[in-house]
Amino acid sequence: MKKKQYHQILTDIYAILEIPSSSKKAKYINYFLFFVIAVSIFSFFISTVKQYHIYNDIFNLIELIAFSVFSVEFVVRFVVSGVNKKYSGIKGKLKYLKNPFTIIDMLVLVSFYISVFDIDLLFLRVFMVFRILKLLRYESKNHFDILLWQIIKQNREKFYAVFGLSIGIVLIASPVMYYLERASQPEVFSSIPQTIWWSIVTFTTVGYGDMYPISSLGKVLASFLSVLGITFYTIPGAIFIAALLDKLKDTKLKGKR
Repeated sequence: MKKKQYHQILTDIYAILEIPSSSKKAKYINYFLFFVIAVSIFSFFISTVKQYHIYNDIFNLIELIAFSVFSVEFVVRFVVSGVNKKYSGIKGKLKYLKNPFTIIDMLVLVSFYISVFDIDLLFLRVFMVFRILKLLRYESKNHFDILLWQIIKQNREKFYAVFGLSIGIVLIASPVMYYLERASQPEVFSSIPQTIWWSIVTFTTVGYGDMYPISSLGKVLASFLSVLGITFYTIPGAIFIAALLDKLKDTKLKGKR
C-alpha cells in the first residue's frame, strides 16, 4: 500500500472518530460507541444490586464486550492521532497521552484489566466509574457544550475568586466553632480538621445532622454560616447565567448578519 493511500485511510478514520459531523458513517459509529458506554454503565450499576447477582454471567459478558470495544477504540485513536499535526511524531504522541480524554480512557482500561487478573487494588478499581466521563468525548463537540466551556474559560477568574472565598470562609469558621463547642462536645468537635467537615456541610446547606452546635454562640455561628452559604452559592449561578445570556445574544446577532 502506498504511503499516500495509507495516510488517507488514517485521515478518514480520524475524521470518523474525532469529527462526528463529517459523515453519516462517523455519526453512526459515534452513536454506537455512545450506546456501548451507556449499556456498560447501566450494567455496571445494576450488577451491584444483590437480587440481580444471578445474572452476573450476563453482566460479565457485557463488560467483556464493552471493554473489548474500548480497547480497540483506544488503539485506533492512538494510531490515527498523528493525522492531527500537534500529535504527530514521538513528542506529539506523548502530548496525546496527556490529553484529558486519553487519560480517562487509560484509567478505565487499566481498571478493567486489573479486575480481569484478580488484582485487588481498590483505588484502581474505583476508576471503573470513570467510564461515565467517556460520554463527554461524544458530547463535547456540540455547540452548546462548546458554549459552556467558553463561558467557564472566560469567567474562570470570577469562579476562582468565589471558590477561594468559600475555602477562606470554611477555614475561618472551623477553628471558631471548634473553640466554641469543644468544651461542651469534646467527642464531636474533637479537632479543627473534624470541624472543617461540619463547616463544609453547613456552608453548603447540606446539613447531615451528624455534628451540630449546642452552645448559644455556636448556634449563632451556624445560622450565620448557613445563610451566608445560601447567599454565596447564588453568585456562580448568576455569573454563569449572565454570561450565557450574553453569549446567546451575540450568537443571535451574528446569525442575523
